[in-house]
Amino acid sequence: MADKDLALDVVKRVVEMCNFIEDPAIQEAVKTKMVPPGSMPSDLNSILKIQNWVGLGMVGLWASLDAFAERTGLTGSYPTKFCCQGTEAQSLNELDDIRNLYAHNYAGEADAKYFNRTRRVLCCGAPTKLTCGAQFDGHRLSLDLRHLRWYAHTVQTVLERFS
Repeated sequence: MADKDLALDVVKRVVEMCNFIEDPAIQEAVKTKMVPPGSMPSDLNSILKIQNWVGLGMVGLWASLDAFAERTGLTGSYPTKFCCQGTEAQSLNELDDIRNLYAHNYAGEADAKYFNRTRRVLCCGAPTKLTCGAQFDGHRLSLDLRHLRWYAHTVQTVLERFS
């Protein structure tokens, strides 16, 4: 399988995770069959912590771009090496910050250690609206499956330009 196909397969798997979580049969099974511990409500988010899965998906999307770039010898900044169009450069910069936020922090909660390094888009105390429509309040980012799908579509579009 070619590098592009492998990278696109990762993106496909991230989208499949979204499809699984949103599947009506899964939603119904959680409501009727799963008994959460204690006084937790029996909804999917209480069982799966969707924001954590979104974070893992964001890390996976970045990994697909990073592995593709490394294996095909692409150099330069991400927007340059991927020949970004429209808002894609901004979206990839956001994705880089987001994957760091989820990979090295606690489910979207930015702390002083996160801001010790220069970030591309997310700045301490600076509210920012992202291209996916989500709002970073300057310290916390709440993402859901529709935001993950937005970035997956962007990554897929960028990768599909390569022959």
